[in-house]
Amino acid sequence: MNILFVSTDYPKRGRPTTGFPNYLYRVSLALVQLGHKPIILAAGEWDDYRVEQGIEIWTVGVRIYRNYKSPAWNYVLYALRTGYSLNSKIKDLLKQTDIDIIQFTSLYGIALFYHENVPSVLRLSSYARTAFSSYQTYSPTTVKLIAFIEKLSSKKCNAIFSPSKNNAIAFGNDCHRSVKVIESPFLNDVEEYDYEYFDSYLKEKKYVLFFGTLYAEKGILVIAEILGKFLEDNPDYFFVFIGNAGSICGQSPIQILHEKAGKNADRIIISNALGHRQLYPVIRNADFVVLPSLMENLSNACIEAMFFERVVIGTDGASFEQLIVHGKNGLLCRIGDAQDLLDKMQTAVSMSEADKLKMGKWAKRRIDKLKPEKVVVKLVQLYTYVIENHKYRKNCIRKA
Repeated sequence: MNILFVSTDYPKRGRPTTGFPNYLYRVSLALVQLGHKPIILAAGEWDDYRVEQGIEIWTVGVRIYRNYKSPAWNYVLYALRTGYSLNSKIKDLLKQTDIDIIQFTSLYGIALFYHENVPSVLRLSSYARTAFSSYQTYSPTTVKLIAFIEKLSSKKCNAIFSPSKNNAIAFGNDCHRSVKVIESPFLNDVEEYDYEYFDSYLKEKKYVLFFGTLYAEKGILVIAEILGKFLEDNPDYFFVFIGNAGSICGQSPIQILHEKAGKNADRIIISNALGHRQLYPVIRNADFVVLPSLMENLSNACIEAMFFERVVIGTDGASFEQLIVHGKNGLLCRIGDAQDLLDKMQTAVSMSEADKLKMGKWAKRRIDKLKPEKVVVKLVQLYTYVIENHKYRKNCIRKA
């Protein structure tokens, strides 16, 4: 089976990246191992073609213009430009290669311009109405516009699936369609770790770790609210933040964190995003991991931390409960509740090493269920169903 993945982004391997490109990489490798041929088509800075680990990767250059003060207008223009450019390239690729099915991401509604006859599926990589419901990154108007484009683009696809049960329900209700849940596969893609960053900044330190983009929806303001108190009460701990900084109501999250830490700001360590070779040693040596997101689409950070047998504190109702059973393989706190987060952090602090190891072992067992040979088989079954259903409908039209 030849599968074309159409994406908003796909950086070269080894570079820091977000959860969605990681998903594409992992699912593509798994499909190759199962005897299929994945092809990736992504937006980028310029037109390009390369092959990585037997996977063909096409890049279409899409310029980013921010000509308007309105984030909504900037979003619309980039979404339309990206969708049009990618779908024009799809037409070219279909002339060169036999494609059995196309998988679009929901991001930027890039399926909006799709008009070809090859069956397609949509993966809910995010849903604006749930992802930005706090309106701290985007205004209500912008969120409604993004969600509208995402819903409109889904009409071009034969089926929809989501890694998160929460998003599957929300999007399905809004679109009046069935959304299947297929969790994201995980495999450790690093053969040799790079300890340069860890040895330079974290060696022999006891630390709590947050990693992911530093913006409001990831719970940065919730952490900031109790950061000073935690560091004051636990003088032997550092707090480490790994991830690129966004903007929170026009303010730098780094500045907010330092201000909230007060006199203990010297025990905060903040780094830009790291590639997996450098990031994984940081995760493996954290005392525990804090991920108080307001909403997630099955957190990639949570999956990675649980794989490395760390105690993870996630938010109940933000999709972490899909991975974490509270008190067994991790801890859950209430969404947006800083005091409850602090309480769960103190619970982690007071746990014995034996209890942390036991919880970590259970966490790893849950992530073992996301092995590609288990998860990607379900994805292939969806592809097969969509392809066969598409053929059946075409035959019915011909007979009519």
